[in-house]
Amino acid sequence: MELADLPAVEQLDLLNTRQLSCRELLAACQERAETTEPVVNAIPISDWEAAGIVAQRLDDDPSALSGAPLRGLVTAHKDLLETADFRTTYGSPIFADFTPREDHPLVTALRQAGLVAVGKTNTPEFGAGSHTYNPLHGPTRNPWDPSRSAGGSSGGAAAALACGALSVADGSDLGGSLRNPASFCGVVGFRPTAGTVPYQVEHDDRIRMPTSGPMGRTVDDVILLHSVMAPTITEAPPVPRTPRLAVSADLGDLPLDPAVRTVVERAAVKLEAAGWAVEADLPDLDHADLCFEDLRALGFAFRFDFQPADPRVKNVVRAEVAAGRSLDEARILTAVAIETRLQTTWDDFFAAYDVFACATSQVPPFPLSQPWVDQIDGVPMDRYTDWMRSCSRLSVPAGPSISIPAGFTEDGLPIGMQLCAARHHDQALLGLARLAEQVLCVARRPPLERIAGLDPADLPAGPPPEDR
Repeated sequence: MELADLPAVEQLDLLNTRQLSCRELLAACQERAETTEPVVNAIPISDWEAAGIVAQRLDDDPSALSGAPLRGLVTAHKDLLETADFRTTYGSPIFADFTPREDHPLVTALRQAGLVAVGKTNTPEFGAGSHTYNPLHGPTRNPWDPSRSAGGSSGGAAAALACGALSVADGSDLGGSLRNPASFCGVVGFRPTAGTVPYQVEHDDRIRMPTSGPMGRTVDDVILLHSVMAPTITEAPPVPRTPRLAVSADLGDLPLDPAVRTVVERAAVKLEAAGWAVEADLPDLDHADLCFEDLRALGFAFRFDFQPADPRVKNVVRAEVAAGRSLDEARILTAVAIETRLQTTWDDFFAAYDVFACATSQVPPFPLSQPWVDQIDGVPMDRYTDWMRSCSRLSVPAGPSISIPAGFTEDGLPIGMQLCAARHHDQALLGLARLAEQVLCVARRPPLERIAGLDPADLPAGPPPEDR
């Protein structure tokens, strides 16, 4: 296995035992990026030379960031996080040349933990949607099949990890932006319990669902990064000898692509064969879709101060802002009440189970030219977020959720399984996800040799401008 393909925990062990220098790891990641980036386009803003100066300082001065838990690992920050040394565009023409004066608090924490940042990972404009493309940087292509979407909104992070261009990566998640791209790219994306990553800044205390979270090639890599992103976590409890697993691949009523259903159901059978106690059951998610849509729109209205009619901003973002501004107080209070009720019933459900499993995404990676999924198994999707409900419904109760690789379609496209637990049981969930990962044992490296021989000019350019 090449150095760039090693899990971050193994890279870190080599760094800590001086078998590997920070510059050597950075060079391996840069070499991989030079091979894959012309096609995949996951890290559109980069400065490898500046990163090399940081890596050299760490090599030359053992006291620099001595004891930092991630010292020397390579990363890039999602292009929704402000960075003082790289442009922060949010994927929008409005911020095409914006370089912040200060780092976002999460970026500061990750730098202090020893990560060497090489740039910014691609995201849809303002993080809206689970398909990573924007008018500034173009689309991020799926490393398993560059004619397919890498998901989003943390699609650049997921694709770069799958390629081996990064050791670990940060992402963010409101309706699935860590989990969907992890499923599409065959990596791991973890949405922590809402409110446990202390660096999330919101403009109103009724907006509680958004969170930052870690991504990695393995569950252990995610555990490593999560320990920095959520510094108040406690030690993981022991994994139950017979984990109690509730399963509903489709959350009771969601349309699933048949390939997704097959992979998730087979994964549940494998876990049962490995000694897990598996039952068909699901938590109360009544009215979660309406709650999510209203509070999502409210968050957009608070977060953005541009006029909804600004033609430089894509249509769906303007529509979200307008919808949020149109909400009356009674409807907002209703959405908050639904959210509060579902949080309580969610925790009650886990009195009988250790973990709940379902599909991460309702579809496999879809064609790059589609702006969003407009039908699933013959069922039409009316809006650009409808096809993401297998994730967005589970954002409302605020518990932790993780997507791990579960298998592949017949065409070799990755499919993830989503595992969830009670609020604040993040460490227990991560331990169970590690165990499930060992049982499922899914291959992680895309066929990168095929990417090297592709001409980007021959590949789809992403959705047409009018569908932005």
